[in-house]
Amino acid sequence: MEIFNSNIKYLMERDEISSVTELAKKVNLQQSTLHRLLTGEVKDPKYTTLKSLADYFHISTLDLTEHSLEAGQSQVSIENAAGFQAVTLHKVPVLGNTQLGHGGYWSDMQYPVGNGDGFLRWPSGDHEVYALKCVGDSMMPRIKEGEFVIVEPNQSFHPGDEVLVVTNNGEVMVKTYLFKRDGFYHLLPVNEDHAPIRIAVQDVTKMQYVAGIAKSSLWHP
Repeated sequence: MEIFNSNIKYLMERDEISSVTELAKKVNLQQSTLHRLLTGEVKDPKYTTLKSLADYFHISTLDLTEHSLEAGQSQVSIENAAGFQAVTLHKVPVLGNTQLGHGGYWSDMQYPVGNGDGFLRWPSGDHEVYALKCVGDSMMPRIKEGEFVIVEPNQSFHPGDEVLVVTNNGEVMVKTYLFKRDGFYHLLPVNEDHAPIRIAVQDVTKMQYVAGIAKSSLWHP
């Protein structure tokens, strides 16, 4: 519990959470429950309580309870179908704004590598990971205005994965990748009410793996 308490203190300071009351509201836990946990009154906390805290900070329960995050550990363990995978917790730069969907364009700010308009903390195995802030409502309910698309340019993608697509004329969109055939990419809109589309390979300048959608609350200046 000493490591756990130290990690919670570190994470609260990192994310500028000023009190146990504020953290309890963000994690949707009773303040009294969280207070007893942090004061050591609770010696054997419920897994669901630990997972709620770990999920909020985007780390695994293993890292929260057993690894000293303040000591400078840059890797965290993310649970998936194969068990735990070690990934790096990045300060992901926000490289611009984008209005996703038909007629939407990416306002590329041309920041130097590793820099941008603020950042988000996000676990990733791609050292070139970046984020785009979404404006407009063309991708609702999948992506809401003010949320961020996390893009891993060096990650391969497969049928069924979401991808960021940028065309020769600068149009940018998030689609579900289906397959490539006869010189065309076949894609499925995130909004399932719309029909599949196809785009000529030569008309696409960028197609990159979408690792996730981040809430606006994760943004740091």
